[in-house]
Amino acid sequence: MEALSKTIDRHTFFRVLGAGLGVACLTSCETKADDLSPASDVLDLTIRLDDARYVDLLKNGFYVVVNNRVIVAHTQPNQYVAVSPKCTHEGTTIVYQANNNAFYCPLDGSRYDLNGKVINGPATQPLVVYKVSNDQKSNTLRIFG
Repeated sequence: MEALSKTIDRHTFFRVLGAGLGVACLTSCETKADDLSPASDVLDLTIRLDDARYVDLLKNGFYVVVNNRVIVAHTQPNQYVAVSPKCTHEGTTIVYQANNNAFYCPLDGSRYDLNGKVINGPATQPLVVYKVSNDQKSNTLRIFG
């Protein structure tokens, strides 16, 4: 019996080899959302309460979203709460409701207490809560954590 042999030219060989290596490299770069480091939740910023963007925080019951990274609410005289600004269910920007003393998602109705805990869903994951330091002498808030 005669053996069949097939040869390929150099150009075809390198083309096939390159495509195979490209696929192997791309699949090894895949990252799932669940694998992302919580380092993106690390925050350290200071805001001036006399800055026009944040002047509402001088009034009890008001809130502001700072750089789409944190929502800061003035909950009681000289007390502030800072949490991640996105609903953990659909990622919609939440609001602070002073009458309920809670954070609320206007899209899906999820509610969170001042500790970030889910009061009612559909959200199941809590908000990230940041520490707030109120320096009345310099009229600033430091949000960190």
